[in-house]
Amino acid sequence: HVEDWQASGLTQSKYCESVGIKLATFSYWVVKFKSETEQEGSSNFIAIGETSKTDSKEYEIVYPNGVKLRL
Repeated sequence: HVEDWQASGLTQSKYCESVGIKLATFSYWVVKFKSETEQEGSSNFIAIGETSKTDSKEYEIVYPNGVKLRL
């Protein structure tokens, strides 16, 4: 019902009246639905595609203290 209400353009009150749902019950589900969809979409990670290695270049970083980092 939440998605139907959003698509309808009606107020919550008018939508509930038209489909025979109590406003308080519907309002609860609107909040719950919004909370769940925000949690599903909230992530600090993004998907990246897998890449194939196209070259075999090696990199080396040498720090002033002599430590070497090879990539």
